Amino acid sequence: MTGAGRWSRALTGPIDLDQVVAAAARLIAIEGHQDHPGEERAVADHVAGRLRAAGAEVELQPVTGDRANVIGRLRGDRPGPTLMLNAHLDTVPPYGMPDALAPRVADGRLWGRGAADMKGALAAMLAVVDRLAAPDVTFDGELLLTGVAGEENGSPGTRVLTEAGVGADFAVVGEPTGLRVGRAHKGAMWAEVTFRGVATHGSVPADGVNAVYHAARFVTAVERDLTAVLDRRRHPLLGPATVNVGVVAGGDRPPMVPASCVVQLDRRWLPSERHDEVLAELRAVVAELRRADPRVDATVEEMPGTATFVHTPLDCPPDDPYLRMLCAVAADPEPVGLQFWTDGALLAAAGTPAVVCGPGDIAQAHSLAEWVALDQLADAADVYLAMAERMLAVRPRDVDVEVEG
Repeated sequence: MTGAGRWSRALTGPIDLDQVVAAAARLIAIEGHQDHPGEERAVADHVAGRLRAAGAEVELQPVTGDRANVIGRLRGDRPGPTLMLNAHLDTVPPYGMPDALAPRVADGRLWGRGAADMKGALAAMLAVVDRLAAPDVTFDGELLLTGVAGEENGSPGTRVLTEAGVGADFAVVGEPTGLRVGRAHKGAMWAEVTFRGVATHGSVPADGVNAVYHAARFVTAVERDLTAVLDRRRHPLLGPATVNVGVVAGGDRPPMVPASCVVQLDRRWLPSERHDEVLAELRAVVAELRRADPRVDATVEEMPGTATFVHTPLDCPPDDPYLRMLCAVAADPEPVGLQFWTDGALLAAAGTPAVVCGPGDIAQAHSLAEWVALDQLADAADVYLAMAERMLAVRPRDVDVEVEG
């Protein structure tokens, strides 16, 4: 156990693990991903029904097509801060995972698509809503549960959510972190560099311009020069900025001088960097090659995978009082940096301080044997409840006490 349960049980009692596991299993059994005809709408409807049954105010916020966000709101009896618990409703497709939609409990684990990413966290959050909605509980401010559509393919749900002005004083995003408190992660950019040459017969290569050779010089410059520059840029939790050449594709047949070659890169950028500078830096590498050889002809563009919106880094200030509060209830003295991108960055960019803290291991996300440990589900429910209790001054309705903050 993380130790959070000691706090929550002192105020409103423990959350029943069986309740959380049953809720997570029900969510896993509802198919919802980009390749499903209804995408994740059935999951949204189920979560909305659960929230209404608990007594929350519920809005199904249109996203695109049939897709919708679920916004559940519990209002306290007195003014106070707003805590957002955020989870995405969709999963990746089963991708051949055996019995992906048939949840089962075995070996102290809950197995199924979305167990770790992130229906387990969503079930724990729903249990917190149930607890705060109980008639014998009173609290300050608001508890907001936001279930968002499409995180696995472009984050349209969170973009719609933030564009509509839905925010909070603090948000906890339930992506799997092993219940470590992740306050920072890098931004993401996929870039494509297209080199153009002049095709001719392979027996007379001097009559053409070999685009593959130019691409090879670019890759060498990235590995030799740009990587060294990026390695000197560091964040205390995230380490250096990075670049990875993931795809090189060019040419048609051996006896032809290739007229084109494409290089695709994954660039992970730090909170200290700017989006426009990241792309400009890659263009500068091409410009340097062109100065050495005027025949180099290339363009650098961001790829559709990240170009739909800026995949900004996340960097919650280390002195944020609610961050420190969450670290205390999670028994995690110092927050960590994460190597994967999350919707938390979009919430933060829109003005809601956000961190990432959820049950499970990111290594299980998208795997063909996805699972989450049952004790992690229990701890997640305790952590989320304990955070709500502290931040919103939750207490039994017949007790008037000052809650530690």
